[in-house]
Amino acid sequence: MAQSLCIGFLITESAELPAWEFEILQQILNSDFATVPVFILSPKRIISSGSFLFRLFRRFENVWFRHSPDAFKLITITELLKNSSVFHSWDINSLKQFDLDIIYSSCLVSYEDGIISAARSGIWSINFGDGKYKEGNPPAFWEVMNNEAVTGSSLEVQLPKTEKKVTVYAGRTSSVPYSVKNNLNSIAWKSSSFFPCRIKEYFLLGPEIFFRKYRIDSIQNHQMLRQGKFTYPGNITMFWLFFKNIFLYIRYKFRIIFTRKRFTILFSNEQFNGKSIELSKFKALPLPGKTFWGDPFIMKSEHRQFVFFEEYVYKTGKGHISVVEMNIDNTCSDPVTLLERQYHLSYPFVFEWEESFYMIPETSSNKTVELYKSKDFPFEWEFVMNLMENIILIDATLVYSDGKWWMFGNTNFHPFTSLNDQLVLFYSDSLISNKWQAHPQNPVVTDISNCRPAGKIFRIYNDLYRPAQNNASQQYGYALKLNKIITLTAIEYKEEEVFEIKPDKKNYLSAVHTINFTEDLIVIDGILRK
Repeated sequence: MAQSLCIGFLITESAELPAWEFEILQQILNSDFATVPVFILSPKRIISSGSFLFRLFRRFENVWFRHSPDAFKLITITELLKNSSVFHSWDINSLKQFDLDIIYSSCLVSYEDGIISAARSGIWSINFGDGKYKEGNPPAFWEVMNNEAVTGSSLEVQLPKTEKKVTVYAGRTSSVPYSVKNNLNSIAWKSSSFFPCRIKEYFLLGPEIFFRKYRIDSIQNHQMLRQGKFTYPGNITMFWLFFKNIFLYIRYKFRIIFTRKRFTILFSNEQFNGKSIELSKFKALPLPGKTFWGDPFIMKSEHRQFVFFEEYVYKTGKGHISVVEMNIDNTCSDPVTLLERQYHLSYPFVFEWEESFYMIPETSSNKTVELYKSKDFPFEWEFVMNLMENIILIDATLVYSDGKWWMFGNTNFHPFTSLNDQLVLFYSDSLISNKWQAHPQNPVVTDISNCRPAGKIFRIYNDLYRPAQNNASQQYGYALKLNKIITLTAIEYKEEEVFEIKPDKKNYLSAVHTINFTEDLIVIDGILRK
């Protein structure tokens, strides 16, 4: 294995880092693939501004949300500097002696162009916002005020001898509604994983293969910024935005009080062609009171069709795994409980391998990935082993391809962040194994609109397709996307979206969350419009 990466940290002259970037530094210092031999002090500190009412609004949020984990609390790292070399950013010749691979630039500072030459792979930095909000000010503010469902951030690399940047991590996560402070905290804590994840991949693959994988974008100022649309609001604008935000919050609370949105299972007797689906043809199974049914998986055995699903009971506050049999007349049997534990169970990933039936229910609340085998299909199951332990992995989904087992699932790299927008991948030569290898590109998908698993990965004409939840909405489990897997190797994963399945008034649904099928039956789960 190659020697450790040499990382330089560009920080303020006062040797301060916000808490989320301090976590980045701690992760690097505790890693086995990188060292931080030098800290670089920059006199160019970025100072935020704003109108009187904006500053008043920010103080109000700091008081109102004072118990929220503050990602921007300043931490002085003077003690850490004693064990490393310290130079100013203009001392380029002294920095070059360290033969730095990368320089990370704190969000609190800006840097001179000349310092880029001090590291062979340039300056790496986190930028908040994406699309029309990219580099907008204040960060994470306009997404809340415009009631946007998602907020973006990215890790970008300014390479030496070029005017172009490489975006090596583009993330989109759920906006925290009605609170700018909490939304900014959310994307900052989320972004604290970007740099450690990607430099580990850089270390494992080498710079040539690494940069070949990521798209190069030109550095351009967004027209929106030049027009001043997404800059600090003036007093009058801030006044109206504040009361608009309060109105939206009150409306949101009323909707929670007066509506209960329950997922249920729907089915259609048709073949799924992998190109389109007509949701208006689906019929709902009868849903018992005080429960919801979700995550349906269908399995055929001896001409009988069984639907496995999560049955969530509001009284107990957790789910268990149940099954119904679909009859020829499109009725179903009464649900039978198959698997119940002291912890929550969902997403019963059921599959057949070597003439046996297996199940991997979602057991992230137990920090395990558990494998079960059927003793008497479909009603009796026995525990085989933990494929993984001490891990939060949501909706584990397996596929066998090219002589390997591939396991997809969602996780988060920080406890204060969403579980819906970081898809990770593992692989193993054997199904019955606890030695699953993490993919170097993890997380392999980072967009909340097309990330979390939503059913079995299936094959059509030798191509693999992965269903994913589209959670880029204020409604969890809003829609489904189908992705064609382009590249699946031990060093690279790539997919492209094929089509989307969306709810609307015509198909009587307000959400559609999971899809699975046999040759003549499709099952989904969704929320019916009243």
